Amino acid sequence: MKHPEGPPGDPSALLIDPSVVGQSHILVNTGVVRLALARYSRISVIAEVSHCEALKEYLGPEACERITFVPWHRRSDIRKTVRDFISGKKFDQILFTNMEYDMFVYMCLFHQGASRKPIRWVLHSHLVEAAATDRRVRIKNVIKWYFFFRAFRGARFIVLGDRIRANVEELIGPLFRRGNIGAVIHPVGVAPLPQRGAGSPLRSNRLPQVIFMAGWHALSPKNRALLDALEGIHQEDRRFEVEVVSNRIDGVNDNKAFSMEYTDRLNRIAAADFFLHLPSDPYRLQASGAVMDMLLTGTPMIGLRTDFGEELAGIIGPFGYFFDTRDELLRFLSSASPNPTEVESFRANLASGYDKIVARSQAQFDELLAS
Repeated sequence: MKHPEGPPGDPSALLIDPSVVGQSHILVNTGVVRLALARYSRISVIAEVSHCEALKEYLGPEACERITFVPWHRRSDIRKTVRDFISGKKFDQILFTNMEYDMFVYMCLFHQGASRKPIRWVLHSHLVEAAATDRRVRIKNVIKWYFFFRAFRGARFIVLGDRIRANVEELIGPLFRRGNIGAVIHPVGVAPLPQRGAGSPLRSNRLPQVIFMAGWHALSPKNRALLDALEGIHQEDRRFEVEVVSNRIDGVNDNKAFSMEYTDRLNRIAAADFFLHLPSDPYRLQASGAVMDMLLTGTPMIGLRTDFGEELAGIIGPFGYFFDTRDELLRFLSSASPNPTEVESFRANLASGYDKIVARSQAQFDELLAS
């Protein structure tokens, strides 16, 4: 399988996603592609066929003119596709937009030389159980850390935020290499909706509309109980109108994907006054695509405080109401009346925040790959 050969010295990059299908991870993967397009003349992308189609849809024809898409059709195809594509070729940079453990070991053993720079691996939720207390999980984590941060000296990792990097480094401890972990704030590769930051003003003749949409991970029992408590508030006592929208995961294995199109998800969020953010874990070790969706819709958030959300607020300014516990969040939703002026400031921060995040992620990406 051949890909377009540029002139001698023409910088090239190969991006590989070994696992996701359809529109899953579409925001971060389009973001990484756009970061690479700003740095390299030629881009090739290896991904599952339905994910290639999703990337084409959300990147648009102008960007796709500079990209060679190489689809794999079954999970068992991915290793052969990668091997055939890089055979006899040398890229300036190979970057995996997701981590799959056997693929990681395979590349480190056999294909390190396919990239002039060390291969980079983006870590998403791969370390969320790093602080687990269960003995079996702890043993598994130590083995995982050994392969990631000790066995392969040339491996390099990207996490989506400086706070996440600090948290990862703290957890893995001094026995493992921490200098091979770099941070890039969660990239954004999808264009914002035209009405971003200009949502309908809060009106006194109706309750503020709050939308909740579950993410890829299953809803935790504590979050389920919180939604039940909100539903149990008497109509005359409600301060917010909470709508729970189903975005179930359909299919199994390679065909698993959300039932709702990403564009439809964004449009539903944009029509609400607030988005209810209920992470299923403390999010100390991963970013949140749901939080980044608010940059595209201009919709303020109400939810639980996370390290990633705090880092984002430090860059763009406050963009919602956040609480440390579910009890505090429930009390707010049961009794508070949001200030319209404050809400408009949240929307303004989100509207201007899109360009800030795009610029910041590009600067961090360029600095990381130049090092």
